[in-house]
Amino acid sequence: MAAEEAVKEAEEAQPAPKSTLKLIVLASTVLLLGVGGFFGWKWYAGRKVASATTQKLEKMSIVYPLKSFIVNLADKRGVGKRYLKLTLEVEVAGEEQRRLVNQKVPQLRDTILLMLSSRTIAEITSMEAKLELKQILLARMNRAIGKNVIQRLYFTEFVVQ
Repeated sequence: MAAEEAVKEAEEAQPAPKSTLKLIVLASTVLLLGVGGFFGWKWYAGRKVASATTQKLEKMSIVYPLKSFIVNLADKRGVGKRYLKLTLEVEVAGEEQRRLVNQKVPQLRDTILLMLSSRTIAEITSMEAKLELKQILLARMNRAIGKNVIQRLYFTEFVVQ
């Protein structure tokens, strides 16, 4: 009998390994879910703030299209007639600037036509020449308006024949 009592006491002193293992797995799972949930929430909140900032910036600028321009390019060699068809859009900061550009469309078209018709084909065909043309047009258009209203120019069509 003494042996039986000793075995009972030994069994009671050792906790059941299955229940301890289950407790450890459960605690680890809860901890991992909690940490994952926290970082997921932080990531989602950060994306929400970033997208709100991006939407605010997008709402602030307006792209205003201008009608196409078809001009004869300057011909210094007498080789033949060359034409340029250019369609562009201007980016302005807001609705008030868009209205100002809309009021000055005839002056802008005149400025653009004079500038484009004074260029030769060599002055507009390379990438560097096109970027330079953009900067010159931007400066002259802002000068025609009287304020720095136009932020950027976008060539949407550029055809030379």
